[in-house]
Amino acid sequence: MAGTPILQKMITDIKKAGGHEKIFEQIADGRTISSIAKDFGISRSFLSTYLNRPETQPALRIAQRSGASAKADEALELADNVEVDTAAISKAREQISVRKWMASAMDPDRFNTTRSQQNVQVNIGAQHLDALRKVQVDEK
Repeated sequence: MAGTPILQKMITDIKKAGGHEKIFEQIADGRTISSIAKDFGISRSFLSTYLNRPETQPALRIAQRSGASAKADEALELADNVEVDTAAISKAREQISVRKWMASAMDPDRFNTTRSQQNVQVNIGAQHLDALRKVQVDEK
């Protein structure tokens, strides 16, 4: 199998770096899988596939939810420390936007701002006419 030497090297490198726990710790600190994969010299999709195995996926999800909080913290820090300059404010706004999006993707239950809404339409005029008709019927 062509991918086996790469997989074996990655597994060895992960063990040398502290194991899965160390990777999950980095994800919980807000690092992306892409940046971690670059450290190992592999593609993001290869590492993601490896981390999304059934035995490691629950720990990955927990780390991602914690990482979402780290992204929200980064957004707050950017907002609090932005310079009073039009270009700096625009850049910070975009950086904050990306971090908000990442947080909502990593933990949609907590950070998703586009919650589905149920719209209810009430026609007061029609209800009023129905009430008048009912009163007229009751008077007869």
